[in-house]
Amino acid sequence: MTVKKLVNGVIILVLFVFAGISLFPFYWNLIASVTPVSEIFRYPPVLLPIYFTLEHFQRLNTFFPHFANNIFNSVFLALIIPTLALFINSMAGFAFAKYKFRGKNILFAIVIGTMLLPTTTNFIPLFLQMVAFDLVDNFLAVILPGMAGAFGVFLFRQAIFSVPNELLDAGRIDGANDFFIYLKIVLPTIKPMLTTVFIMNVITVWNDFFWPFIVLRSGPRLTFPVVLAGIQGITFDIPWGVIMVGAFILTAPTIIIYSALSKHIVPDMFSGSVKG
Repeated sequence: MTVKKLVNGVIILVLFVFAGISLFPFYWNLIASVTPVSEIFRYPPVLLPIYFTLEHFQRLNTFFPHFANNIFNSVFLALIIPTLALFINSMAGFAFAKYKFRGKNILFAIVIGTMLLPTTTNFIPLFLQMVAFDLVDNFLAVILPGMAGAFGVFLFRQAIFSVPNELLDAGRIDGANDFFIYLKIVLPTIKPMLTTVFIMNVITVWNDFFWPFIVLRSGPRLTFPVVLAGIQGITFDIPWGVIMVGAFILTAPTIIIYSALSKHIVPDMFSGSVKG
């Protein structure tokens, strides 16, 4: 056995160990959701429990009276917000990357500068705006603040820098307007970045708790992370089995989406970032 093969073998072994450590919480979450509560807290823990039950799944409607609505709300917001953000951020990135106008660099610096502000500093003025617009307990209060973001604008600006200006000029020579060029030339060229940003936003919105917790009030309008956190104070005896099921429901889609589309995330994450 050569030294190179030995080194590669050690690297693969180390990667498997770290992968196992990273995946173990998800495995334990799955096991805990289908085993009795007594088995969840058993010490020493049993990695392959003998007893299985679906009782925790059957009790979902007891602790989540609007379970179907809460799941639908999370799915709806996790699709509509990233979709809107995709177009708004990419159009802004297109303007910053390919247009020349007075104050462009200053404006872009201001946009990037907002990334330095702690997210929590935005909540009070945002909430006051939602109150002023009478949007509290309305999905628009969650959708509107998420429609654009400085990080998304930055990523798309950097990606669109890599689109050759010759392609845009060819489109203009053929009589295409700027929106057609953006839609039919720029977006297909930066498809890996579109996929990456969309997946990142879907996972972020799906797991978001704090802002929906602030602006959504009535039970049927709440998202699933909010109601899942709320059941810990419903009864004196915390239903850990149901919580494990809820955590599994929240975790499973993100793992599936990332596993299925991860090959689209890596290639062009920062394409064009060395330009401009």
